[in-house]
Amino acid sequence: MRLPCLLAAILTLALGADAGAADRSLDDIVAQAQRSRQVDNSIQRVRMVLVSKTGGERVREFELRIRRDGEVVQSWTRFSQPSDVAGTQLVLVDRPDSADEQLLYLPALKRVTRIAGKARKGSFMGSDFSFEDLEVSAAAQATHTLAQETDRVWIVDSVPAGDSSYGRLRTTIRKSDELPEQIEFFDTAGVAIKVLRITETAKDGDVLLPIRSEMTDLKKGTSTRLEVLEHRLNVPPAEIPAETFTAAFMERNG
Repeated sequence: MRLPCLLAAILTLALGADAGAADRSLDDIVAQAQRSRQVDNSIQRVRMVLVSKTGGERVREFELRIRRDGEVVQSWTRFSQPSDVAGTQLVLVDRPDSADEQLLYLPALKRVTRIAGKARKGSFMGSDFSFEDLEVSAAAQATHTLAQETDRVWIVDSVPAGDSSYGRLRTTIRKSDELPEQIEFFDTAGVAIKVLRITETAKDGDVLLPIRSEMTDLKKGTSTRLEVLEHRLNVPPAEIPAETFTAAFMERNG
């Protein structure tokens, strides 16, 4: 996971290329991009704004911690407000040789449940993101095709592997900074159903962060904005111990 934010899971198509890109396969370019923006450990505070089709807004805030151990990437999300969702937590574990693991803690139930099967296609906390959108390995294992190239951007079509609700993703990547500016999600019939746009970025050292982004559901007419309020990159592993990503830790912090 290269980008230290919730969107890292669905921004795995950010291409990194050089003058000799034409001599390399698209998979090689994608893999290099993943390595080039890698951040080992991070902590950040994020605001999520749910916008209804009539323009009404609901605001939520959460803390996100990400830890990398070799090729294994783990993330822990805990909502702090409003009060009706405070204590809700999500753990994602990405291993390169197996499907992502997702654990959800709901304070009302006081227990941890595993997100699997059809539940992966459900909405994440009432937003326009599904649990499937948050997966890392599923996007990394997609089949990529360069659909178009201009002086300014690459446009990449990706067919997800496995049991995905999407038939295709189309990502527009800026050549200037190798960051996606838009990702379109198509259903299995080829109809565009959602679009993610990166609206603002910020640089921290050599890392370019998408600090403002918006996912729009084209069928429902709703949208979800994500705003990174605070962030710390490459924090010491001791600040994000391995136990953070366990059911026991989630239950203690509910």
